[in-house]
Parts: sequence; structure tokens; C-alpha cells
Amino acid sequence: MTSKTIFSAAIPRATISRLTVSRIKKRIGSAARIACWGAASLTAFAATTGAGADSLAQPAQPALERQAAAYVQFRQDVAKIEGIPFTSAETTREAHRLLSAHNAQDLTSGWMAYAALLAAETEEFGDAIEAYVKSNKRKKGTRLKGRDALLAELGENPRFARKLKGSEAAIDRILKTTVADGARIVTLGEAFKQQAYAMQKTRWGKVKLSPAQKRLSEAHSFAASRPYPSTPDIPKREGGKGVIAPSLTGLAGEWSPNWGAREAPGDADSTSDAVMDRILNLAVRYSIGGLNPKIVEVYSRNRKSNQCLSMATLTLNQCIAATRTPYEEAFCLGEHALNDVAGCIGWVAAPNAS
Repeated sequence: MTSKTIFSAAIPRATISRLTVSRIKKRIGSAARIACWGAASLTAFAATTGAGADSLAQPAQPALERQAAAYVQFRQDVAKIEGIPFTSAETTREAHRLLSAHNAQDLTSGWMAYAALLAAETEEFGDAIEAYVKSNKRKKGTRLKGRDALLAELGENPRFARKLKGSEAAIDRILKTTVADGARIVTLGEAFKQQAYAMQKTRWGKVKLSPAQKRLSEAHSFAASRPYPSTPDIPKREGGKGVIAPSLTGLAGEWSPNWGAREAPGDADSTSDAVMDRILNLAVRYSIGGLNPKIVEVYSRNRKSNQCLSMATLTLNQCIAATRTPYEEAFCLGEHALNDVAGCIGWVAAPNAS
């Protein structure tokens, strides 16, 4: 299966009845007002700007890992939902609470941060970073050399990390992991849509749910009270001149690069170049101790994914607002909380995605 298959309109539609889909769509129009209670929090990010003088500041805490935890928590929720059997109406209720608890901005930045950790762990790229620092190469027109010269180059030209040997290997690894994650998420999304059809034949699948506004409010309260995900103590390999690399591969569960299904990588979307530049920039800074929370915030922005995820959230809310039964909820969750999210994250590896 290719990345195009995973993230494009080629994904087979579920066999849910046309009457059901039509009924949901009609209700969405009248339910839009209910769903817009959270619209103010869905405003898209402004365009990314470069970091200034604080580029050389040292991190007070592991900012990149902390940001990556937001994406890893989404992986954790997907894994948890995979283990919930479709045996009662609480199945879709629990899935709705978990999947709607993810803020578009945090999920976007979390994926960017995790991708940066993957790049920093890539051996060829890490070796190139270490070689540059060890060389004490002087930045032209300055007295800066080694680590300081590298930080200065990154601050002046956000694309500078592309010049380092191994950058393409790092990007390829990011694409492989992104496509694999998307495959696992879409598999669950399609399972929910298939279950929406099967649930129409059960008594509990057709039971009337509580009012949509109450369900949306409950999900909002759950998200607001949920603690920020914890970050494990990620092992690190230290090279010369203090250059480090995370050891994600040795981690189990949702922090592992092998979390997703194994799929062949696609070619990067040409419009994702700026995204990959920022990811590589973060990876280099992480490796040489040149990160702080502000830099992570600046370089982990991804306007396209953030806008896409914001729209997916709004569409999910509208769809849920139009539902009255668990089987209708299952369809909304599969289509918008899972498949749409996979596409919003996976566009970088899907040049022909719709």
C-alpha cells in the first residue's frame, strides 16, 4: 500500500446505508450552531518566523520531548480505543471523549517535535552534526566556530540543516514513520465506519443518546480537565563535543518509532519543504543543546496541518451534533476523528492526497 492509498480519497467508503449518511448530513446543517461552541479555540497559527537572539539560549527543561508528548498521547488514545470492544453505547462515548480531547495546535506541534526527535536519532544525520561541531569550522565573517557557528548558521538560514550529510536520510525516516502511523489510524477509522453499519442491527446501537449539546459539553469538560501527558526519561547517546542523540528505538509502546503499521514511504509533498526545514532545524538544535521552549514553539509550527486539524475538529463537532444514536456516532468518529486526522498529519508524505 502506498502513501497515496492511505491518505487520499481512494480509501474505500464504509458500507453504512445511504439513508443513514443522508440523515446525518441533513442534521449537520441544523446542528452547526451547537458545534461552534469551541470555534474560538480553533484559530489557525500565524506564519512561522525565525528565532532571534534567544537562539543561543540553553534549555531549562526538555522542551522538545515535552511537546512531542502531545502527539504521543494521541497515539496512546488510538491504542486504547483499539482495545475497546463494540459491545455497548459507551464504546463510542469513550472514543469521542478521548479523540476530541486533542487540541489542533498541540497535536500539530507535537507531531513536528516527535519528527525532530526521529531526525536527531537518525545515525547519518547525527554523525554529520557531530562532525560539524568537532571540525571547529568558522562561520564566514565572524569569529564563531564549531557549535556556536552552527547555531549562528541555523539562526541566519533556517534551511541550513539541509546542507548537512544525512538530512535526506532523516527526512526519509520521518516519511516512513508518518505513513506507518497514518495506516494504523486509518485502519481504526475504517473499522469504526464498518461498525456503524453492523451496529444498526443491534438494539444498543440504535438506542437514543443524550442530547448532542450535553455530549459535546462533556467532551469539552474532559479535555479541559485532562492533565498534560507525561514524558519518559528518553535515553540519549552522547558523542563528542556534547552532541547528543535520543534513543527512541529502544522505547516500547507509543514512544517507539515502530508504533504504526509497516508501510512503504511516499515521496514528500513539495509544499512540505518548509515543514521539513523546521523539523531538521529543531533536530540539530536539540542535538547540540540549543533549544528552549520559545524556539520549540516557533519551529514546531505547521500552518497547513493546524488549519486542517482545526477544520477536522469543527467538522467532527458538527457531525456529533447531528447524531442521535451510537451507530451514527461511530461513523462520525471514524470519518472525522480518525481518517481526517491521519490525512492532516500525513499530507507531508502524500503528494497526491486530496
